[in-house]
Order: sequence, then structure tokens, then C-alpha cells
Amino acid sequence: MIAPRMLVLINLDAAVQRRQAMARQLEIRGCAFERVGIDLRRVPDAEVDAQTQARFPGLRFDRKVLSNAEVGCWLSHLTAWQALLARPADPCAAVIEDDLRLAPGFGNAVEALSRRGDFDLVYLGTSSRNVSLRRYSMINGLAVHEPVGVIYNTWGYSIARGYVEEFFDAGPRTIRLPIDHFLGGRGGRDRPRIGVLRPAVVEEDPVLGVASQIGPHTRRLDRSRFFEEARRRLLASPVSELYYSLYRYL
Repeated sequence: MIAPRMLVLINLDAAVQRRQAMARQLEIRGCAFERVGIDLRRVPDAEVDAQTQARFPGLRFDRKVLSNAEVGCWLSHLTAWQALLARPADPCAAVIEDDLRLAPGFGNAVEALSRRGDFDLVYLGTSSRNVSLRRYSMINGLAVHEPVGVIYNTWGYSIARGYVEEFFDAGPRTIRLPIDHFLGGRGGRDRPRIGVLRPAVVEEDPVLGVASQIGPHTRRLDRSRFFEEARRRLLASPVSELYYSLYRYL
């Protein structure tokens, strides 16, 4: 078993059940990990701004668009990226969320993806199905496909040191998108070049994944339980199967 060089689990202190479930899976696969979880869901706005400036003084988050929970999610991922920069020997880091089921080959796949430079970010799995089946690159025996449009979740990904360095060196700016939309293709000039690993080595846990930790703490309709459930049903429907079968020709 080959363990990944650097693996960061995004997990809030309060999410004990999720942490235990992920720790069991990672232990079975021989994967050591670090944990990061910045919980701003019930923190006053002034303190959220203070924490943001203390940790990442060059960044500002548009509070008219992003909730405290979404800012906390951003800071958790950014802290994981900072940890990568503190380890000069590591070319990449794997970052995973805490409501996943890991495939048996998870550790080997993450290690293989650490030895590449073709993509800034490779998704280890995603609910988004808008992925070209024709356009892909082989990376150390793994097929990494190009998405057609935006990928809308951050279950797990491998991110390259070069992209992280460019992100932090880009200077002061305001972020107006949730991190999943930003990384998935809507980040403008700062967006990474992304690929999607097929077959995936992570998938959403059908029990833990249903209980969103952000949905109750944001004004965005697409985070509501109603729309999340509707999305899941649509993706599992015959209509979805027919529609996304077209992507094999793209």
C-alpha cells in the first residue's frame, strides 16, 4: 500500500461522527492525514472579518454573497493549501471532505497524482457528470478527463503546489463565489486548470452526505435541502443517464 505524501481532511470540531467514519477508512488504507476545520457558522460577522484578515490579509470575501459558513469553508481549504507550502518536498496535496466513501485504491491514486504537472487540480470524484469521455490524459496509469463546463463540488481533489503559489501571489482581491464554484471553473483568471479522475476513488456517503453543514447557514437556494434532494434524484434518473451519455462524444 502506498500512502499519499500529504493528505488533509476538512472536518469541523463538532462533526465527530464524520471524523470517526473517515478516520476508520483512512486507517484501513494506511493513509496518515492532517485535519483542518474552521467553523464560522455561528460566529459574529465582525469576528469572521477579523479571522479572515489575520489568516489571509490579502483576501476579502463579499459578505453580501457569501455566508459565514461559506467563508469558513474557504478558510479551511486555504489553510490546507498553506500547509502544502510549508512542506517544500511535496509537489501536491490531497484535500478531502468528511462525508465520503473511499475506494480501495484511494491511497495509490493520490500518490500517483502527486507525480504530475499537467493539471492544477484533479478531482478524485464528483457528483457533476459533465465530463468528456473522449478527452483525457493518462497520468501514471490513471485516466484524468477534461470537464465540459463547471464542476460543482469539492469532495476531494489533488492540488498542485504551483497553482497554490500563484493563488497566494496574485495580490489583494475580493472573492464572491463559494469555493466549489470558484475551483470548478467560475474563478475567472484565478481558476485552476481542472481534470476529473475516472474511475473515481471517492464518492459521497449516502447517509453522512445528506446532512449539509452549510445549507442551513446560507441564503443560497442551491444549498437548500429541497434543491439538493431534487438534484440527487435527477442525477439518478433515466433522463440524466440519457443526457450524459452524449458526453462520450465530446
